Amino acid sequence: MRSERKIPFFLIWRHLRRSNKWTLLLIIFLMAIAFINLIFINSLFQGVVESNRKQIIETTNGNISVAPPEGSDFFSDPLETVRQIDQVAGVKASAPELTVPAMLEIQNVRNNLEVWAIDPELEKQVTNIYSKMVAGGYLAPGDQQGMMIGRGVAAAPDEAGPGAPDRVRVGDTLAVTIGDSSADYEVQGIYRTKFDRADDRVFMTRDALGRLDPALKDKATNIVIKTDVTGNEDEVVKRLQAAGIQGKFTTWQQAAASVKSLTDSFVTINALLTVVGFFIAAVTIFIIMYVDISHKRLEIGILRALGIKSYLIGTTFIFQTIVYSFCGVALGTALFFGAIVPYFLIHPFSIPIGDVTLSVVPYDYVTRAFAVVLVATLSGLIPAVISLRKKILDEILGR
Repeated sequence: MRSERKIPFFLIWRHLRRSNKWTLLLIIFLMAIAFINLIFINSLFQGVVESNRKQIIETTNGNISVAPPEGSDFFSDPLETVRQIDQVAGVKASAPELTVPAMLEIQNVRNNLEVWAIDPELEKQVTNIYSKMVAGGYLAPGDQQGMMIGRGVAAAPDEAGPGAPDRVRVGDTLAVTIGDSSADYEVQGIYRTKFDRADDRVFMTRDALGRLDPALKDKATNIVIKTDVTGNEDEVVKRLQAAGIQGKFTTWQQAAASVKSLTDSFVTINALLTVVGFFIAAVTIFIIMYVDISHKRLEIGILRALGIKSYLIGTTFIFQTIVYSFCGVALGTALFFGAIVPYFLIHPFSIPIGDVTLSVVPYDYVTRAFAVVLVATLSGLIPAVISLRKKILDEILGR
C-alpha cells in the first residue's frame, strides 16, 4: 500500500526529469503570464482607489474637515477651535481655512473662482501642497502682497498638462476682487498636485485677504484635520463631538463620494476581468494537459496494463498541474514585484486624480494565487479523467 502511494511521485519526478526543459519553461512562463494578468488588473484598479484616497487626504479635505455649525457661516475664533481640536486624542494637526468667492483677472479675462485664505505654517501640517511647487515658492507667514495658484489656474484653459504653456507666471500681478473691494497681488508660487480639485485653487494668507475685507481676517469657513491613523476617522469624530467641538464633520470617505460611481465602475470592471483571467488560466492549463496526455496515451495504457490503478495515474497528472501552476505563480510573483511594480513606480499612470501606481493588497494576492492553483488543478483533472475512462487496449493502440 505504501509503495502504491509513492507511484505518483515517482512518475511526476520522472516526467520532470525527462521532459524537454524548454517546453517545461514555456509552460511555466504561460502560467506566470496568466497569473500576472490577474494581479495586474486588480493592482491597477486598487492603485486608482488608493491614489484618490491619498489625494483627497493630502491636498484638499484632510482626514476630516469641519464646517461651521448649522446657522453659522464662519468659525468666529478659528485659532481657539484649532487649539481645542489638537488636544483631542487621535488628532495629529489641524488648520483653519477661509473660502470666499472672488473674481481673478487674468490677461484681461475675468475668472470667477474661490480664494482660500490660510495660515501657511498650520496648512503645512495638514496638506502637502507646500511640497508640490513647480515654480516660485510657498507662501510666507504674514505675507500681505502675494498669492499662490494651482497649475489649473496658471495654465491656459484645457491645457493644464505638464508641457502646457502658462498664461500666468511667477512674478505676475493679478487683480483680485471680493465684493466691492479689489487689490493687486503678486504670484509668489505655482503648484501642481495632479489632482484637478486641488489644482484649481488660489491661496493667500489670512493677512493678505484682510487687505480686501478686514472683517474676514480672523474667521474661517473650514478646519482641516489630520489624524494619527487613517481609517479611524469615525472614532475621532465621536471624540471631537464629545469634546464639545461643534460643526458639520466630513470624513475623507464622505468627501470621496463624488467619485464613488467611478470607483464602483472600477470594481465592476475588475470583477469581469478577473473572471476572464481565471477562464484564460483554466483554458491554458486544460490545453497543456490535454496535449500532454494525448502524447502519453501509449504510456498510460501500458501502466494500466501492468496493474497500476487508474486513480494513481490520475493523481500523477493532478500533481503535474499543481507543479506547473505553483511554479507559474512563483515566476509570476518574481516578475511582478521584481520588474513590473518598480517600473510603474518610476513611470506611473497619469490620470486627472493624480499619478497611479500598482497597489497590491496582500489578501487579494494570496487569494488569487491559491485560486490559480485550484483552477489549474481542476482544469488538468478533466482531460485526465477523460483519458482514464477509455479502455486499456484503446489507449495502447491510440484509438
